Amino acid sequence: MKIKELLNTLDKIAPFFLQESYDNSGIQFADLDAPITKILLSLDITQEILDEAIENKANLIITHHPLLFSPLKQITKQDNPLLFKAITHKVNLLAMHTNFDLAENGLNDYVGNLLEIKKITPIQRSSEKVFKFAVYVPLQHTDRMRQAIFEAGAGKIGNYTETSFNFSGKGTFRPLKRTHPFVGKEGEREELDEIKIETIVPERHLETVIQAMKNAHPYEEPAYDVYELLTKPSSGIGMLGEIDSKTELTEFSRWVKDKLKTRYVRLIKSNNRKIKKVALCTGGGSSLLEQVYHKDVDLYITGDINHHSALRAKELGLNVLDIEHFETEKFFVEALYNKLIEFKVPKKILIKSKKIESPYQLL
Repeated sequence: MKIKELLNTLDKIAPFFLQESYDNSGIQFADLDAPITKILLSLDITQEILDEAIENKANLIITHHPLLFSPLKQITKQDNPLLFKAITHKVNLLAMHTNFDLAENGLNDYVGNLLEIKKITPIQRSSEKVFKFAVYVPLQHTDRMRQAIFEAGAGKIGNYTETSFNFSGKGTFRPLKRTHPFVGKEGEREELDEIKIETIVPERHLETVIQAMKNAHPYEEPAYDVYELLTKPSSGIGMLGEIDSKTELTEFSRWVKDKLKTRYVRLIKSNNRKIKKVALCTGGGSSLLEQVYHKDVDLYITGDINHHSALRAKELGLNVLDIEHFETEKFFVEALYNKLIEFKVPKKILIKSKKIESPYQLL
């Protein structure tokens, strides 16, 4: 497998299209034609993790946090030791950051499942558009057509794939001069039994689905419709959901601490409500505080809550469980590992970093 082939797989797992405008997910440094020896999965890239990759003869590191956020005008060993060492040792670098945060079955969903939160919706939906796609196909070609457009990315609704609605009718057409009709004769109107296949396509897959349809269609001029829906995508920042039964706040907070195997949590207790409806944003989610408040949740679980954000939460009457940024995002490695296996990346080339650790020490 070459790096450019893996890049296509990563785009299917968590489309780079979804990343936030400030982010730099994707390629950090890469020879796209290089065959992959081994892949090291890590939250960040540090000297220890880069050395771990070199020792394991891994020529690719995939991290959650990008090494590069801003353009560089020059690279020196003195000012950019990590990047310099990666380049000189031909260790390719890719990042799956906010695209993996926002993606369906991405990091937030993984941690939410660990905490037994039943997802209802993202806190803030992705701005990606959703389209209804319909194509008219001769009866005997429907199975081939459905398979082609499903494989191209059509038909996914929540946790269901290959969804479509199909109904039969009569298609008519009259071939003109210089045409090469699949059936019928030049100048004569033809009537044929056809199936209309309707399905859903996210914006990122639309062009691919259209091309797959054209490749699979027997007609030289296939008839199809595309129109934008008001339906919102299920991808987005964070998640809103519910736990099975109402639980006392402090008890639930201690359970979360144990479940995530984190060293500490900080509870901002603003009321005595029992916990049922929960919001979650892995990493740092202080910027979503106001949005979460308007969702009327019993508890917001996130990280990087500073003093003033904590005071604002108290003012709003919003319970917040502040977990260190590292302690929710450390699950990136396991979450991405599972997705890569699901997408048929050989297990023998995947390495979970053993050098991941928080930059902070508790004294």
